[in-house]
Amino acid sequence: MVGLTSLVTNFGLKAQFENYVIHRQEKQTREIIDLIKMKYEEEKAWNTGYLEIIGMNALQNGMILEVEDNKKQSVWSAYKHNNGLCQAMIMDMRANMYSYSDKWNGEYQEKAYPITIDDVQVGTLTTGYVGPYYFNDEELIFIKALNSLFLITGICSLIIAFALGVFMSLRLSNPLNKVAKKALSLSEGNYKERLTDGSHTKEIEILIETINELSDALEHKDKLQKQLTQDVAHELRTPLTSVQGHMEAMLDGIWAMDKERLTSCYEEIIRIKKLIGSIEDLSGVENENILLHKQEFNLAKLFIRLLNNYEKNFQMKNIRVNYRPESIMIYADEDKMSQVFNNLLSNALKYSEDEGEITIQTTVEKDSVIVSLKDTGMGISEEDLPHIFERFYRADKSRNRKTGGVGVGLTISKAIIEAHEGKITVNSKYGEGTEFVIKLPQSEDIINKL
Repeated sequence: MVGLTSLVTNFGLKAQFENYVIHRQEKQTREIIDLIKMKYEEEKAWNTGYLEIIGMNALQNGMILEVEDNKKQSVWSAYKHNNGLCQAMIMDMRANMYSYSDKWNGEYQEKAYPITIDDVQVGTLTTGYVGPYYFNDEELIFIKALNSLFLITGICSLIIAFALGVFMSLRLSNPLNKVAKKALSLSEGNYKERLTDGSHTKEIEILIETINELSDALEHKDKLQKQLTQDVAHELRTPLTSVQGHMEAMLDGIWAMDKERLTSCYEEIIRIKKLIGSIEDLSGVENENILLHKQEFNLAKLFIRLLNNYEKNFQMKNIRVNYRPESIMIYADEDKMSQVFNNLLSNALKYSEDEGEITIQTTVEKDSVIVSLKDTGMGISEEDLPHIFERFYRADKSRNRKTGGVGVGLTISKAIIEAHEGKITVNSKYGEGTEFVIKLPQSEDIINKL
């Protein structure tokens, strides 16, 4: 663009300068005619001495003059006065123009102008010049200097533009190349390395931050996947080892094959089945094809039924439940919502100490139903809090049987709530308790009834 601009500007100035030269010749011719008319009016006759002065000055500027009277008789002619000088002048002008451009195709030409005084023609001025335009020595020096200046400026501008282009492209491409290499490294499973080089380009800086966040997320998912393998192996190994030991003892005759022994084996098998069922439930919600059978039901009745199921467990740990039933109608899948609240109550029971407290509140706000379930249990640490809805994540890394499960209950609950176009959030402080808040949209029919 810099080179093209210089080239176009050069051609434009050349054309303007040529027009300027042509207009300058016309102006000089009019000035000469005015001088001749003024002298003729003053003396009422031709003054050849004065015409000689004007003619020789014009010859120095590249114009060959001839003045004729009204009878076509020559009064003064530059050719007659000094033919050699005129020929030399023409040759010099042609040489100048050919030195300017070897494609110049000008030739000597003449043009006649009438000399009139009071609308009466008293003579004719004939001008001869190399046309359609020509440059004198000063103009030729100027235009050659201008061309050289444009050439030097264009070359320098191209060099600077090229250098800046290389600098800017490297400034953009280097971090992009690193991002590309990092993306390739991520595809090969290398998640630990992070991009540390920054960029002054906002979009590239955002891209670098995004790649680093992607690395963190993939690394975390990779850890969860490895942890899943260990957890599932641990959860399956324990009951299978127990069943294997019981069966070997009974087959070897060490233990009698009585009801108590068989019941113990049966319970372990049920535990394995529940584990497999949890994994199947997770697979069902992760494929984003949760089938909802929505109907209108009373939320209070659902909570009363669930609390009745847990009544014995609450009494065993002396846990007090604060719940004031309020008749709130909601349009949702009752079985799926029962699964969600059952998971939350089960977690509250597991992680609450003896003589703890569980508080359930239900409210209606505009077009939403808000459900809050709060306990005074052990709470969740800041480190674990962002991950509790992730599959197979458990804050209890020991996989204690008392707090059992494989860490899919909250993942399934979150998927069910989102399938209802709702939202579930958690607030917790380690050692003080946890509160889950569920926000579900209310149907227009129920809102109209209210």
